[in-house]
Parts: sequence; structure tokens; C-alpha cells
Amino acid sequence: MLETLKKQWFVVLIAIIFICFTVFIIYDTNKGKLPGKTDNGKDVVATFNGKNITADDVYNELYENGNGNSILNIRLQAAVIDESVKTTKEIKETAKKEKELITQQIESQASQNGMSVEDGIKDTLARVGMQEDEFDYFCLIQAKMKKIQDDSFVKICKDNQGRTVSHIIVQMKDADNPTEEEMKVIKQIEKELKTMSFEEVAKKHADTGDASAPNGGYLGYMDKNTAFVESFKTAALKLKKGEVSDWVKGKSESYNGWHLIRVEETDPKTIQKDDKAQQSISQQIAQNYPNVIQDFVVDAAKKLKFEYANDDIKKDVESFLKLK
Repeated sequence: MLETLKKQWFVVLIAIIFICFTVFIIYDTNKGKLPGKTDNGKDVVATFNGKNITADDVYNELYENGNGNSILNIRLQAAVIDESVKTTKEIKETAKKEKELITQQIESQASQNGMSVEDGIKDTLARVGMQEDEFDYFCLIQAKMKKIQDDSFVKICKDNQGRTVSHIIVQMKDADNPTEEEMKVIKQIEKELKTMSFEEVAKKHADTGDASAPNGGYLGYMDKNTAFVESFKTAALKLKKGEVSDWVKGKSESYNGWHLIRVEETDPKTIQKDDKAQQSISQQIAQNYPNVIQDFVVDAAKKLKFEYANDDIKKDVESFLKLK
């Protein structure tokens, strides 16, 4: 495996080209086409600011932990994203917040694992093929990925009837055959909604075991691809902003019950600014739209100008990035 990776160092080199932007010397494995340059007997693939980078440097850094292919993919994606998404003041602020958040997470994990924060940061970066002095760059890429995700979300929300929803649920032994006691709760909720807000009623019935009840029944973002029971999803997608459904029977392996559903918001940009919706948005994108970043990278790569030392390099890079 390692020998094969050594032969494919020119693909790895493209990642460095993107990151450093200026390449002075490209080494060609077909030595007859370009003159070879060596440093202490090792083939030089590039020189930046007077420092030689050898083929051994490249594959040792990226493949020594056994995750070469995934690391190479991450580095290439990071390079394309960095080149394609403008570093605005807003993104810099997001990167700063990402750095604080990631550092806090690493501090927590490091204390549990008995390591220093510095070692925790180094280990985190090593997993994506980065050095410890690239922490700011790593956080910047995270911020730019969030920007890509945010921009993509507006279209996802429009195309898939996205909305934020709340609910009140009365859990039952059998949703098709509610008991007399369960029906009393249904009637009580209907009475309370005439004088109390939806959130207040949801909170009042928090003892039903519904985790969303303390938050006023707020469930967050959903759309037509969300993994809710079909009866719930069908009813929720028919409602407009502010509307409340009739009682909806819900049945799954984990629960039986009746829901009242309220749609909180349907405007994508308003949903996007809702801090309460962020976790559910991220979960939905990860579960139902996992290729958002990958699709962006492929499209962005097509717009970038590549310079190749030979046709073999061109073929491998285009294949790797799915370029046509």
C-alpha cells in the first residue's frame, strides 16, 4: 500500500499547490520530461520560500497514521474551499468562535484522557493531516464549511418544504384505542388552549415524558425528508406558519400517542437565523443531505485553474476530484 502511495505523490502535491498557491518546481515521475531535483538524495516535488519539499515529506505526513486516502481527501477539500470561499470579516468572526468551541471540547476530552490541551490540539489536527501550527487554518476551514452549509440550506429548505415545528403529545398505550383517562387529558389540553398559549400548555404537560415539553414543545427544523412518523410529517407539511393541526395519531416502535402540531416558521432565511433551530438544522443536513460540502467542492474545483506537469497527473487529479 505504501509503495503505491509513493508512486501517487503527485496527486498529494495538488493539495500543497492549492494551499500554498505558488509552485516553483514540480517534480515529474517521468524524469525524461522534467529535470529532477534532489535534496539529500530525495526527490524534490516543490520549493516554497527557499525551502524544498520532498516526495518523502509529503507521503510521510499524510500517510504515516494509516488513513492516507481520507486525509488526502480532507486536505484537497480544505484547499478548494479555502480558495473558493472568500475570507470575509464575518467568516473570520465565525472562525474565532469555532476556535473557542473546539478548544473547549479538546480541553474537556484532554482532561478525561490525561493529556495536555496542546497535545489534544495536535492530535486533533493530525487526524486530518495538519500540523499544530495550522489550528487557525483548520478553524477557518470549519467557518467556511459552515458558510457553504448555510448557503445551501436556503435551497434545501425551499425545495423540501422546510419548517420549524412544535407539538403537544399525549402518550398512550394504543393510539387507536385511547383509554378513558387518556381522553380526559386530551379534553383538558383542548380546554387549556382556549386561555393559555401553546408553549404554556406544552410545558404544563411536561410530565408526559416528552423531552421537548420543557421547551414549549419545540422540535426544531423538519422537512419532507425528516425521519418523523408519516402521519406527523404529512399533517405538519400541510400547515402554514402559525397554524395548529387537529389531533394526529402517531405510532412507532418507541411510542404511541396523539399530537397537536404547530408550525412556527416556514421562511428559510428566518429559520436560518433562529438560534434554537441550529442543532436540528445541522442534524437534518448531516442525516439527509450529507453531500452538501462534497458537491460544493466538486463544482468549485471545476472553476479553478489547474496546471499539470503531464497527462498522467491530469488524469489522476481529474479522477480524484471528479472533474470533467
